[in-house]
Amino acid sequence: MHPTARAEYDPLPRTYLNTAGYGLPTAATVAALEEALAAWRAGSADWVNDWDVLGERCRAAAGPLLGAPVDEIALLPAVSVGASVALGGLAPGDEILTAEGEFASILLPALVAARYRGVTVRQVPFDALADHVGPRTALVATSQVRSNDGRMQDIPAVAAAARWVGAAVLVDATHAAGVLPVDAEALGLDFVLVAAYKHLLCPRGVALMRIGRDRWESVPPAVASWRSAGDAYAHYYGPTLADLADSAGRYDVSLAWHAWVGAVPALEFLGGVPAGERRDWCVSLADETARLLGLPPTGSSVLAVPVSPRDEAAAALRTAGIVTSVPPPAGTGADAQVRLSFHLYNDMSQARHVADVLAPFVPQNPGGRP
Repeated sequence: MHPTARAEYDPLPRTYLNTAGYGLPTAATVAALEEALAAWRAGSADWVNDWDVLGERCRAAAGPLLGAPVDEIALLPAVSVGASVALGGLAPGDEILTAEGEFASILLPALVAARYRGVTVRQVPFDALADHVGPRTALVATSQVRSNDGRMQDIPAVAAAARWVGAAVLVDATHAAGVLPVDAEALGLDFVLVAAYKHLLCPRGVALMRIGRDRWESVPPAVASWRSAGDAYAHYYGPTLADLADSAGRYDVSLAWHAWVGAVPALEFLGGVPAGERRDWCVSLADETARLLGLPPTGSSVLAVPVSPRDEAAAALRTAGIVTSVPPPAGTGADAQVRLSFHLYNDMSQARHVADVLAPFVPQNPGGRP
């Protein structure tokens, strides 16, 4: 594993290659959660100072990970909430351009907006998204890294095409942030959404959204709560819209406390590893596995490996003590795949081990089965 990860993960009990399913908590995260739960049980916690204000530490740690100013980070429970908020700035007749087979937490809010609010949704091939941006496009919505196979979107090209027609850009960076650079401000990504329980190693229930300052007036804070005020702890009753935070905090959703308690050490741990090191370490593991199996690299830390027969490949992985994702085929006639996803707690020996285990089941592998 990466040297910085040793204090948090050594020893790792098994070869865990399913961070795209959920990331493993740091030792500090587990300790923070245990302390919070004990205080809850004893009734001794000060919920504001012990739990709720830790959301601000998460906001501060998330800004550099998303390449955005800290005051443009909103604290949310899930990606779908942020997507629904972002779509609130669209008008009837506006076009949402997205990729075919986009993840449900982005696509379904768009389809709901199409049915109930009169926008249109156009779905085009993932690899050609930038080429399909047109004069009617008001919002381009895409994953930075495709969660099912690790393919990367050409975000600079998408952002440039959107700017040309004045469209906004929404990026689901769930399978990029923490491993790959996101560069939200530099690329002009209006909305960046991240479910933090995967590659950001946080408890489930933590999500982050970058919403650019120039969108605050046109995108209503439709999920505003007591926590959306500038001084949240002074506005439980009778606030006015004038009390909304002069930051992306106006889009905050009331926090599920313990999840955010555990998120602080996770985000701060990742921030303590230089961004280039995180990228190089994790991507090199996926690249080496792809090379050994005769597959093209994805450029991300996620790799889908075609296997046959699926059940025998899954059994071989279990016997070897390797944890991966082996989802059912996407449709009739679709190839079965094993999804591998690497993080700082993995190393090259594990990448080579999983390649050895899967090699007999990879159809295109010269030593594999037909």
